[in-house]
Amino acid sequence: MMLYLRSRSVPTSLTVMLSCAVGLWVLGNAVDDPFTRIQLAMLVTLLTTAAISPGLAGADIDIDRIAGFAWPPRRAAHLLIAGALAFGMLSATTLADDPITTIARIARDVTGFIGLTGLGAAFLSARLAPLLSFLWAVPVLAGLPLPIRSTYLMVLTWMLQPTQSTQATITAMAVGVTGVLAYAIRGPRS
Repeated sequence: MMLYLRSRSVPTSLTVMLSCAVGLWVLGNAVDDPFTRIQLAMLVTLLTTAAISPGLAGADIDIDRIAGFAWPPRRAAHLLIAGALAFGMLSATTLADDPITTIARIARDVTGFIGLTGLGAAFLSARLAPLLSFLWAVPVLAGLPLPIRSTYLMVLTWMLQPTQSTQATITAMAVGVTGVLAYAIRGPRS
């Protein structure tokens, strides 16, 4: 098991994820502006979920594909466990005196970004898996003024919307489920 975990870069990914959680806690103590806090929380969540991408493919994808057991459940479990770990580490920061964000926002953003990472691995490669998350998040960070009333724009900016936004939650869930299924079924692109 340890050999498998090392081959999937799990120790490195966990170290990066833990560093992101500590960074989120530090930022929560350093930043006062509410919108900047939301942006930073979203960015740290993005970086935390991007940390799992190196482990989404083995050293030899062709050997993985001809294995004598079914990969789809293992791939889905890999993404779901990684998402749960990211959620758990980032959620621990909400125990601070002045948390930078809420558990609901962390759950929604982790779900969406894990899905985008899964889609990236399935259609680009494990190495480029976080690219979809960054391509979606950077224009959003670049600056649409919030709050947004348009449903279309609420869907596009789901990661910055209030946690009460049904459109944002549905979008994150849809992206999450689609990404996990795509990665589980297709596997990483070589």
